[in-house]
Formats: sequence, structure tokens, C-alpha cells
Amino acid sequence: MSKARNPSADKPAKRTADTPDIQGEGNYDATRRYDKAASDFAKSGKVEQAARASQPRDAKEAEDLQRAEQTGRSHSKGEDADTDVDDDEGDTLTRR
Repeated sequence: MSKARNPSADKPAKRTADTPDIQGEGNYDATRRYDKAASDFAKSGKVEQAARASQPRDAKEAEDLQRAEQTGRSHSKGEDADTDVDDDEGDTLTRR
């Protein structure tokens, strides 16, 4: 006895509100929306304000953030030699 073939298996699924918008390796529409939002934010003049607002509020928080960064880096396979890295002065990036 042979299995019955499902003829709808050959047809692409119709896109509905319940089905994700999968586009190969990534969602290009979402990428475009993110890029536009990031560009708009950079042009808004609010970058410096957001950077100041993200600074640690006290020494304990600064220490906690430093410890979390060290923990994250300990799981890393290493840095790329061409990667921009923070020079720990908080205002510029330098090339390794």
C-alpha cells in the first residue's frame, strides 16, 4: 500500500497574518526598517543626550558594568585585529 500524496505540499504556503515573513537568510524588510530608524536617530541630534543618559549613575554601577563586560569577553573567541575598540576613555575609538 502506498502513501497518499499531499498535492498541497508542492504549493508555496499563502502568506497570512499568522505566517512569518521569512525571506531566505533574513528579513530584508525588517533590515530596511532598522537601518532607516538607526539613520533617523543618528540625524536627530539626540545621540549625545542618549550617550550621557546611558552613563553609569555611580561607582557601583560602573563596576557592575565592567564586570559584566569582562564576563562577556571571557566567552569570546577573541577580537578581530581590525575591530574598533573602546580606549576606555569613553570618548573615542581606536584601531588595534
